[in-house]
Amino acid sequence: MGGRTLKTNSVSKTTVKGGSPVAIISDLSWEEHLIIYYFRCCFEGSEALLEVHEEFRFYLDTETANKTIGALQFLFRKLQNNGRRRLVSHDLNCKCVGADENCFAQLVTRSTYVDKKDAILIGILLTDADLAPELVYAAEDFAVGVQALLNIIGDIIRDKETEKKALYN
Repeated sequence: MGGRTLKTNSVSKTTVKGGSPVAIISDLSWEEHLIIYYFRCCFEGSEALLEVHEEFRFYLDTETANKTIGALQFLFRKLQNNGRRRLVSHDLNCKCVGADENCFAQLVTRSTYVDKKDAILIGILLTDADLAPELVYAAEDFAVGVQALLNIIGDIIRDKETEKKALYN
């Protein structure tokens, strides 16, 4: 009886918790895409975050940029320092989305819903019950800024391919 052997590419297996690919960035909404991109920028350092701040300031205003980036930095710092474990990200321009990145995007996008129970649940899974509401409020501030940016970009640039290139290249 001929048995079959499944061949796997051991190079593609990840050994870092939270880094396993769970999606492809092109399958996500524009909001999720931007949230993950900005999350990845947090891992790149202060220079990358300064560029993100300048992007928000250019399209929106200084106050909104400060509030949005402040919320992003607060979320990142709290999750890294007070989370159940340190989160990981893929490279800035990687086409796949890691589990931690997706959880972060879901926390942020769900924070703007009228019923925030899903966002609070995600926050509890990432940290503890005491910190989760604080994370959700910061996530909402960040989400509102991203949504405002997307509204402006959508009014300026109608072609979606051009929009993607304008934001990421």
